[in-house]
Amino acid sequence: MSSEEGKLFVGGLNFETDEQGLEQHFGSFGPISEVVVIKDKETQRSRGFGFITFANPEHASDAMRAMNGESVDGRQIRVDHAK
Repeated sequence: MSSEEGKLFVGGLNFETDEQGLEQHFGSFGPISEVVVIKDKETQRSRGFGFITFANPEHASDAMRAMNGESVDGRQIRVDHAK
């Protein structure tokens, strides 16, 4: 089982949402091994998407079903398995 199986793409993020905020929203689904918000290399501002890796792929699937289309920090997010 690779960590890629438990990795989710999260798009449509509020530019103010950081790794800690994402972990708070998704942590109830199970242990998270990594949270990354992608930032612009020059400005260090969020690019509006990130990745969450769950220790257990089943928790990732549960989180994806529950959180896709939900509002996080005032923005509707899109959650899908990372490709």
